[in-house]
Amino acid sequence: MSQWQPLDAAGLTAGLPGIAGPWTAIEVVRQTGSTNADLLARAAAGAAEGLVLAAEEQAAGRGRLGRSWVTPPGTALAFSVLLRPSAIPASRHGWLPLIAGISAAAAARAVSGVDARLKWPNDVLIGDGKVAGILAEAAGDAVVIGIGMNVLTGSGELPAGPGGLRPTSLLAAGAPVAREAVLTAILRALGERYERFRANPDPKGCGLLAEYHDLSATAGQDIRVEFPGGAVLAGHAAGIDDDGRLLVVTADGEEHAIAAGDVIHLR
Repeated sequence: MSQWQPLDAAGLTAGLPGIAGPWTAIEVVRQTGSTNADLLARAAAGAAEGLVLAAEEQAAGRGRLGRSWVTPPGTALAFSVLLRPSAIPASRHGWLPLIAGISAAAAARAVSGVDARLKWPNDVLIGDGKVAGILAEAAGDAVVIGIGMNVLTGSGELPAGPGGLRPTSLLAAGAPVAREAVLTAILRALGERYERFRANPDPKGCGLLAEYHDLSATAGQDIRVEFPGGAVLAGHAAGIDDDGRLLVVTADGEEHAIAAGDVIHLR
């Protein structure tokens, strides 16, 4: 197994005042079931916005569509953030996981130089491999966003990827970077974009729509969208709209706005 050092929670928290955003503290636990589930429970108990909870190992980590996220202890980032976006209209809350995807891809680029891109809605890819996934869950006025990123996971330790995506890591992509540096970069990127969106919750007006398109690996691709229940839609990905929905043009020229589904890039 890869050699690793525990995340330095005290050092990470000490650096938060220099990072834009609502962040107040970073807590690190050795093991938990799911950092998202833990923060949802703390949100229900009244925890304030800005708490970050990271785990060295998750026994029941979750991804989109009920999938699991499993990595060897200490090699990945598995953390969740607690937001209370009351200043953002509820109709725009669907942008929060997209903003997290933008931020994770931008942070990976900044600290490692990899060409990280987004498969709609927010899988982070390096080439055709998935390096990070994101799950957002709401409870009352709170939104918890979980981010899992393979950082120091060796090629032989990467689990099978869901949805036909092979897994990868920053290390496997030739970029060995300390996990603390990646976590700090993600929080910096997410905090800046969250504050920008909170001040102007118009994704086009605040620049987030253009930024998403610039990072998109899906826009311009021929794709297949698989929906829960077995329905399938094939077409050309034209981009995303102001609500973050994927715009798919089918062979008959009809445009469909997709709010949820599993996207497969066709080669």
